[in-house]
Amino acid sequence: MRKLLVLLPLLLAACGGNGDDPWIPPLPSELVQHVPQIENLDLSPDVVTHMDGDGSVEVTMEFSFTDLGLDIATINVEISDGTSLSMDFPDAVSTGTGTHTETFDMSTATVGSYTLEVWLVDKLGAASNHETANFKVIAAAGLTELAEWTNQLTGLPFGLSDVIWDGEYFITVGDGGIIMTSADGTAWAERESGTDAGLNAVASDESLIVAVGLDATVLLSTNHGETWSIKHSGDRVSLRAVAVTASQIVVGGMDLQTGDAVMMRSLDGGDSWALIESLPQRDHFVTDLVYANGLFIAATDVFSWLSDCRVLVSLDGENWQSIVLRDEVAASYAILHDGERFIAAGGEGTVFTTVDGFHWTELQTPAEMEKITFMGAAWSGSRLVIHGGITWWYWWLGAPPYQEAGITSTNGGVTWEIFDIDGYYQTHGMAYGNGRFVSVGQTSAISAEGAIYTTP
Repeated sequence: MRKLLVLLPLLLAACGGNGDDPWIPPLPSELVQHVPQIENLDLSPDVVTHMDGDGSVEVTMEFSFTDLGLDIATINVEISDGTSLSMDFPDAVSTGTGTHTETFDMSTATVGSYTLEVWLVDKLGAASNHETANFKVIAAAGLTELAEWTNQLTGLPFGLSDVIWDGEYFITVGDGGIIMTSADGTAWAERESGTDAGLNAVASDESLIVAVGLDATVLLSTNHGETWSIKHSGDRVSLRAVAVTASQIVVGGMDLQTGDAVMMRSLDGGDSWALIESLPQRDHFVTDLVYANGLFIAATDVFSWLSDCRVLVSLDGENWQSIVLRDEVAASYAILHDGERFIAAGGEGTVFTTVDGFHWTELQTPAEMEKITFMGAAWSGSRLVIHGGITWWYWWLGAPPYQEAGITSTNGGVTWEIFDIDGYYQTHGMAYGNGRFVSVGQTSAISAEGAIYTTP
């Protein structure tokens, strides 16, 4: 002990200590923590067309990094569609700052905008800050494609009323109980519906597809429209609209005796139905239904020429509120949700929009649309397409002058471009899927011949 006491001052002096401040030996350099940093994240390409590369494209990611510890281990990526990626950072990088590029595959199968969140993790488990970048898959159809509609089927002995894309197949319905399905919109197969009642509307929610029509007919399919079962029929009601959710089916239309709106709903997958006893407006009948963002919204037509333009709104499918869109008569026949807002289109070239379902704005559409009744609308993820035909009463004195019957917008209806499909052809239903728009309807407002058109 005495020797240690004698040597201690010498050790302190040798190490630079003065005996007053304690001396702490430095940590080994490999234990010093240097948290990495990432910035200037860039993707190339960051906008692609739907189904580019047969459903997948190679994306180059570039970013700047800082890491004084020279021990970055992984590059981590989280994509807003739920995809997670982890890529090794090269050991050969021997600089504390620099720029790095990495490639990976992105799906182009679904139109939409995606957020990528990227960060670095070093060998000691320390994570950098997170940087984000956006990647967008846009619809294939642009204005050029909308001028090049292809006639897939025409001269059909039955008019077609509606069409949907259920995620894998297009399903269209029409007069005489006709139902047809197609995987691509070009080749169609007729399906046995089990009824000859005219079918007016079809809707789906995941695997359940519901079609409705005359005589209060309700049909259900669980296999993309290949086979159908009858769930309701027999009343003097024309069902013209349907909305399907995970918990209920709501159908609407018109009482053929009174002209009043009729609505029914089922809470057990169509096995039993309850009539919604009280609706707030009796001189309007239901023409279309949509469910989105926790709201049911029904478009309506009028039974009386002295009425106004309205929609019906419900939070639960049972209790409904009537909302006036316009004091003048103007029916609405097509309603959809584009991910941000509801859009209703109808007679006299009218288009209305709302975010919350209760406060609506009438959009300014081209003046030449005043003789057009819009009956079909679809959203691709980036483009709104609305089409109809010359309103039927202009045919009283013979064929009216031909005019284009479609409008399209990529900015929510702030501006519009006009297009047409084929002469006097009149859209009754429209859908988007598998990279193309599909329109179904009839060859003119006074023709009973059905037709199907698609974009390329």
